[in-house]
Amino acid sequence: MKTLKKTACCLVFLAVATLLARAPEARAEEIKLLLADVVPAGSIIDAQVVGPWAKRVNEEGKGVISIDVRQGPMIADFSNVYDRVLTDVVQIGWGIQAAVGGKFPLSNVVALPLVSDNPIDASTAFWRVYKSGAMDSEYDQIVPIMLVCLPPAALHFAKPLKSLDTLGGAKLIVPGKVQGEAIAALGGAPISLPLTDMYPAIQRGTVDGTMIAWVAFNPWKLADVTSYHVDVALGGAAGMIFMSKTRYNALPEAARKIIAENSGEALSRAFGKTMADEDNVQRANVEKLPKHVFVKPTAAQIAGWEQKIRPTIDNWVKTNKGADVVLARFRAELANAKAGH
Repeated sequence: MKTLKKTACCLVFLAVATLLARAPEARAEEIKLLLADVVPAGSIIDAQVVGPWAKRVNEEGKGVISIDVRQGPMIADFSNVYDRVLTDVVQIGWGIQAAVGGKFPLSNVVALPLVSDNPIDASTAFWRVYKSGAMDSEYDQIVPIMLVCLPPAALHFAKPLKSLDTLGGAKLIVPGKVQGEAIAALGGAPISLPLTDMYPAIQRGTVDGTMIAWVAFNPWKLADVTSYHVDVALGGAAGMIFMSKTRYNALPEAARKIIAENSGEALSRAFGKTMADEDNVQRANVEKLPKHVFVKPTAAQIAGWEQKIRPTIDNWVKTNKGADVVLARFRAELANAKAGH
């Protein structure tokens, strides 16, 4: 009898021990993260970057991590997605650094006029500069998953310029301060207006044209009000898919590993290629339209533009601590990326 009781006790002990050993596994739940994709569903970034990325993470992280993508501006928009991520309203965001007032001045290196003309190489260089630590002061609150340099802006006018040597006082809508200073240096008059006001302002003749990348040209139907286009790379814009450091560090190790394996330079470069390809498609679509003229400054004219714009770049370096290091590294990494390194 004692032997039976002893055996029964042992069996109970083993059963309890087994249950306790499995308890953490049973209690573990799939981590669910909300991703604010602030562009409309089906747009190029949603369809070819954010959506496929989330799908890949969900497939690789089944049972560990799940990403729920919400498109459009209902849950967050460009103006507040950074704060929504930091306050954990959403856990991942797609946003533009320039929309976060005063936080990312060094990231504007990708927006400097006539510095880079290829979003693929520029996105690669951007990621490498970030990883070097030269911009740590800007990325102290977040973990970038991808960094991208959006395609550089071209110039679009309602009427032809008399000469490409100068903008001749033409009033141009510009996307930011650095771009505005560059336009002024080239003899133009920079105007700050919301994107929604571009079309009517050009149509009414309030302005003479706008400075915008081809990838954003057609969504605003600007082919209806402009017909003279200057192919010149006057700076892109910095973009990112990101998490807050607090939320990222709180993830279980397995979830962090999946995110880390789906982050980085290769994905940033691929993001840049997606944008470059779309930029080329949109330009080609306009080129097929009647009465649209495309011009490109000569090498001598570009050299003249660079000389006029140099003080703008020098001023950016002078007014932002660490900008000299960031610009030097960005140019070096651009050269490396172009050379295939």
